[in-house]
Amino acid sequence: MAAKFTFYGGMCVLVERSDGKKLLFDPYISDNPQTTTPLENFYDIDYLFVTHNAGDHVGDADVIMEQAPKAILISGKDVNRRVQKRTKLPRERYFGTIYGDCRRLDELTVYHTVNAIHRSKETTNGVEASNPAFGFIVKVEPGVTYYHVGDTCLFGDMRMYRELYHPTVMTVGISKFKEPYPPCEMPPREAAYAVSYIGPDVVIPTHYPTGSSAPQEFQQHMATLAPNVVVRGEIEKTFTYYPFRVE
Repeated sequence: MAAKFTFYGGMCVLVERSDGKKLLFDPYISDNPQTTTPLENFYDIDYLFVTHNAGDHVGDADVIMEQAPKAILISGKDVNRRVQKRTKLPRERYFGTIYGDCRRLDELTVYHTVNAIHRSKETTNGVEASNPAFGFIVKVEPGVTYYHVGDTCLFGDMRMYRELYHPTVMTVGISKFKEPYPPCEMPPREAAYAVSYIGPDVVIPTHYPTGSSAPQEFQQHMATLAPNVVVRGEIEKTFTYYPFRVE
């Protein structure tokens, strides 16, 4: 078994299973300065995961859900409300998730909703509320488990995720997306520590602005903190992950 991974900048990642099913995470596409991929390329996805209600994560979720007839949305209730209000999706096309949620999507794919130390903003009648933000650990198919970290700071329970779920591929944010760090959720050194806690075979560094020094700094810290983990961060370049091997 094998899965293909493509990073589109921001924290947007497409995962393609060996049977052709597609999982899209944090679909920031049309306003994303780091990608030239047309939004129409994502109208055939099967599952859409959104970590929280921020523009560079929820992105084009409403348009994709309108145009992708078989897609199922997995996110918090605030994102689901936003998308449903704009698209009038039938209830069976979206799942509201919360920490600890575990759901089998089909015969191969199972997801776990895990902690992200961040917030998801929702404004109603001029009043701003903070809702939970999430990470997702998804068993894509046998031998391939993907940890989509979302926006978060470093936290020690990541070690527990390693013991429980054994992620083989993960993303990690290494800066702020729209401005230089600091401040940011995880600067490069802390991001490398997060990778060392999880111990995947492959990491995709994400969430940094064009021209940032964060990717180079992250590589330097990885060399000492997690030297055996393969770093694959090229934007719009697909790699294939086989258990214990990357092409």
